[in-house]
Parts: sequence; structure tokens; C-alpha cells
Amino acid sequence: MRSYHLIATAGLLMTLCTMPANAQSNSSLELTGTLRDFQQSHPDMQYPQKSFGKRTGMVLNTLGEDGKPVLDPNYRNGNFAYAMVHSIESFNQWYRNVDGVNQSTKHSITLTDPDGDGVFRYEASKHNGQSFFPLDGKMFGNEGHSHNYHFTYEIHTKFTYTDPANRNDMVFNFSGDDDVWVFINKKLVVDLGGVHSEVHGSVNVDDIASEIGLEVGKTYDFDFFFAERHLVESNFTISTSIQFISPLYD
Repeated sequence: MRSYHLIATAGLLMTLCTMPANAQSNSSLELTGTLRDFQQSHPDMQYPQKSFGKRTGMVLNTLGEDGKPVLDPNYRNGNFAYAMVHSIESFNQWYRNVDGVNQSTKHSITLTDPDGDGVFRYEASKHNGQSFFPLDGKMFGNEGHSHNYHFTYEIHTKFTYTDPANRNDMVFNFSGDDDVWVFINKKLVVDLGGVHSEVHGSVNVDDIASEIGLEVGKTYDFDFFFAERHLVESNFTISTSIQFISPLYD
């Protein structure tokens, strides 16, 4: 991600309102997903035509049948270069295993709640000196850079939508770069596409519950997609109070 072109939104959190049913302790929560490493020669990594900035509307508002984001074929009348994407075909490789194109591995992050208020936090950013580079020296390697800058990350879990009258708001915030999309019940609720500096996205699940079809007492998918596509930063800050049923992994 770039360290300029957008005003960074510092020190923000990703808040997914939930306590995990299988949390290892009262003060931590583990989420597990898939990292995919790419070489910088991939057409969507280190894109040669610079067009930095947050790009909303890149993906359709509903996940595809296989549970992956779908690049909108009509985005800016097919001008994918505005979002530094080469094609639908290249985008479809981001969150799928493709021989010779990417390499994948399981990866977990641990969110902590040291003050016991039910809000769990994970931060890997320039603000705490622990930027998000989980693949340094691994897979395709750093390719001559100080870090491995070209990878994606996806997390899938579930939560039960409980009666708002009996709890605090379910709020989700994310602060980081580059592309981030969050789907609840397969509907897009946070849209931070594009190659950009640290930006912030937020949603109050209670405010959109009826719009995305949530009913009290029922369980829904929560799907998170991240991409790191360009030098020179990688910021990833989340917090949560949504009660995830389990840190699912597939």
C-alpha cells in the first residue's frame, strides 16, 4: 500500500461484535484464515499504471456462489485500471488457489481484550511498529524488498444475531490497506477496495440488520477479504464484539 495519496486514518479498529463460543480464554479470540502469496509480476500486484486511492464499487454487493467476491464487470464501464486491476480473470485468482500463480497457507491472528469489556482487538500497523507482513521470507519471498508486499488474506466465520435489547451494539471497524471487503449474510457491508494508504471502514450491524435479512436468533456467515498489493506499507487493525461461533477454516 502507498504511504501517500490518501490521508491515513490512524489507530482505528475492526469491531465485529461477538464473543467466540469456543474462545480459549476470556481475554483472547483466535481467527483463522488463508493467506495467498503472489509474485510482484502478477498483473494486479505492483500495477504499472498508477491509480492510487480508495475505490468503492469494485465488487458486486453479493458474494458469488463459491463464497468469493465478484469483480463487477460494469465497474467504470470496464475500466478496471482505475482500481489497478488487470482483468476479471486476474482478480479471480486473488482468493482461489491457482497452481503457478499463488501459494497458500493457513494463518491465525489473535485478538485480545485485556480490559474485559467484550471488545477484542488486533493491530499490526505503523502505529504500533508491527506492520502486517505475515509472509516475510516465505513462499515467493520478499523479491528484493524489505518485506513480502504481495498477498491476500481471507477469513470465514459465523455469528448468531441476538436481540439488540439484551446487549451492546454489534459494531465492526477496520483500519488498513489495501483492499478490504466484509460480507455479512453474503451481503457487502464494508467496501474499501483499491490500492491506498490506511483508511477506515465501519458498520453497525444493528443498523443494517433488516436490510441484509438478519433475524434474531439465527446464525449468519461473516466473510472477510483483504489484499496487500503494493509497496510500501501494510496496516491491519481490527477489533470485535460480535460473537463468532468458531474460528472456522477451510
